[in-house]
Amino acid sequence: MDLVRREKEAALLEELLGAALRGEPRAVRVTGGPGTGKSTLLADLARRARRDGALVLSACASPAEDRLSLGVAGQLLSPVTGAALARALPDEAAAPAALHATVRELADDRPVVVLVDDVQHTDEASARCLLYLCGRLDACGVLLVLSGAARTPLPLPLAELLRHPRCAAVGLSALDVDAVEALLCAAGVMEAQEARRFAARWHRFTGGNPRLLGGLVDDHRACAPVRALRPVAGTAFRGAVTDCLRGTGQRATDAARALAVLGDAATLTLLARLLDIPERAVTPLLDALDEAGLLDGGRLRHEGVRAAVLAELPVADAAALHIRVAGLLYETGAEAPLVARHLAAAGVSGSGRAGPRWAAPLLAHAARQALEAGCPPQAATFLRTAAGCTGGDARRGAALREMLARAEWETDPAIATRHLDALERDVAEGRHDAESASGVGLLLWHGRPASAERALTNGEHTGLAAELAASLHYSYPGAVGGRTPRHGGATTPRDLPGKSAERSLEAIVYEHAPAPGLAAVLCMLLHAGQTRRAEHWAALTQDVRGLRATPARRAVATAVAAVARARIGAYDDAARYVAHAFELLSPQAWGVAVGMPLAAAVTAATGRGALEEAKRYLAVPVPEAMFATRAGLHYLLARGRYRLAAGRPHTALGDFHACRDLLVAWELAPSGELDWRPWAAKARWAAGPQDDDPIARLSTSERRVAVLAARGCTNRAIAAHLCVTPSTVEQHLTRIYRKLRVRSRTGLADLVGAGPTETSRRPDSPAESHLATR
Repeated sequence: MDLVRREKEAALLEELLGAALRGEPRAVRVTGGPGTGKSTLLADLARRARRDGALVLSACASPAEDRLSLGVAGQLLSPVTGAALARALPDEAAAPAALHATVRELADDRPVVVLVDDVQHTDEASARCLLYLCGRLDACGVLLVLSGAARTPLPLPLAELLRHPRCAAVGLSALDVDAVEALLCAAGVMEAQEARRFAARWHRFTGGNPRLLGGLVDDHRACAPVRALRPVAGTAFRGAVTDCLRGTGQRATDAARALAVLGDAATLTLLARLLDIPERAVTPLLDALDEAGLLDGGRLRHEGVRAAVLAELPVADAAALHIRVAGLLYETGAEAPLVARHLAAAGVSGSGRAGPRWAAPLLAHAARQALEAGCPPQAATFLRTAAGCTGGDARRGAALREMLARAEWETDPAIATRHLDALERDVAEGRHDAESASGVGLLLWHGRPASAERALTNGEHTGLAAELAASLHYSYPGAVGGRTPRHGGATTPRDLPGKSAERSLEAIVYEHAPAPGLAAVLCMLLHAGQTRRAEHWAALTQDVRGLRATPARRAVATAVAAVARARIGAYDDAARYVAHAFELLSPQAWGVAVGMPLAAAVTAATGRGALEEAKRYLAVPVPEAMFATRAGLHYLLARGRYRLAAGRPHTALGDFHACRDLLVAWELAPSGELDWRPWAAKARWAAGPQDDDPIARLSTSERRVAVLAARGCTNRAIAAHLCVTPSTVEQHLTRIYRKLRVRSRTGLADLVGAGPTETSRRPDSPAESHLATR
């Protein structure tokens, strides 16, 4: 980056150079933070000096060589080689006088300019040489220029050298807003009007540090097609931050890293403890970082600076730093989520890195708070970290696993399926927490009612667990049969609609209760004829003070709204709600509840006459366990209505009768939306009086074979499934074809139907069984 707004400083150095050329010795100290242009100013001076015939002796001190005796002095005398160099720097004691004599000898021929950049890193022996030279410039044409940081504390003799009365001072400060505007114009990245408008923003982003500004300019040029006028921290800016950090020294760099890890929790006390230094030693380090333009109000200037600082930190060092920060915050009583974030960032559950004993309960507590705040991804991160801190405690591991499955369900229920086998094992082996409803809801959502029922009967349930367990069982009427579950004070599934349903909804919406049972409880209100209340609670679920509206909850609430709108004939609204529900959750993530949005979608499409759209929804694969739920009843009725509208009354009648058989088995009344009888009557009328129900002509065994054959099963597969011989299957098929007057399995499928879905996968689905045995 060219010099901008450094005209005054450059003019002063040129004046001092002119004096040296006239034989008048001068010494000057150029100070400023890293990246403020000291090196650029010295390089410009060196070019001018060589142009005017002066000999330039230059050196750049480095932290890596600050213990290398006479390292800087050796750089200065690099033109002196071999034996001459050995004479010039014989040993540390004689080196100052020898260096002075050598420079004076060189100055006899022409003016000499001695430049030392980053003088604060000069080794002690070289510093003594420079101090000796500065005090004995005499009447020779030597210009001594030393540049370094302004606020960095210096050891003797450097401090004495830079305070020498012969040393004039040139200070380089950060650029002001006007200078930033001039720089942007000079760099050609903005027109004058744009530079005037955005200069203040670029100034705040960099603190006016020319090196950081140069990085931003380079990043701006790199994204020229986009022409972002606002500052964008890219690769060049990160490199500039790294350069400025190196200029502050290792201890200040360590302080910057500590600030980056601590974030808003940083205090002088915590920084001191983290760096293992006294509090009074922290302030100079912060001053150095501030001078480099990296701080604003004692914090790293913005996330771009923080990211650049952390990018240079090795992974292992970052993990160790996060663990130390977590421990310090825990000791000082910091809030659990703050401590948990550092444990998670450290990856304490990773290979070979175990967390402290207090880590697992703290992470679990932080995860609960994250779930209550509507942040399930963060909760899942904490719980995955906690899983590696259980110390082999199986019961604690089971509790964490159940919480993790719940957190993942809130974002995407499909992800939570990986925990189902482990949850079933926990229930079977008695590790399930009887008072937790999370695991029960997940097992029911994903079609595992047997394990859920076992979990519910393993202990006495009271309060929230009882309400949620009872409401969740509403989804599986056949799972509890006519028995009253042992949930202290809880109602049975038959008693749930109404006030009990709303109590469960209050728990889910307001008390942070696990939500996999949300679909069932909302549907209770629909089945009870309370459509307005269902829509009210669905709206509340989607946005309660902006919290807890996770993707899964929003999807379920949207699907319930679709069911409610389809129920009153608002098919366009229903179609729109269903589309949004499937945007929030893919069909694979819905588990057995997928029947609810699919039923609404098929009903809406059929009602609008969009039969091809309904057919596409029916092609979506569904789990077999769905047909053991109330969602399956809605799906069967919707599919039957579609088939009836598509001119397939016989297969439609099969769906309506399958619904009938399930209602009878579950001892439920065919009322409201589950009343299959009017639709069955329409299907019989559409089929005609002479051919009321062709399937009725078949015997029970023939119906079983017909259903399996319509599904595309081979004779051998049918025989194995029904425990008969293949020849018996062939005899049945011959009679079936004759009775139904069809010639192939394709014609058979048109009459019998294809089971649970149009592209069903298993030959033994609940719907098929009811059709085959009625």
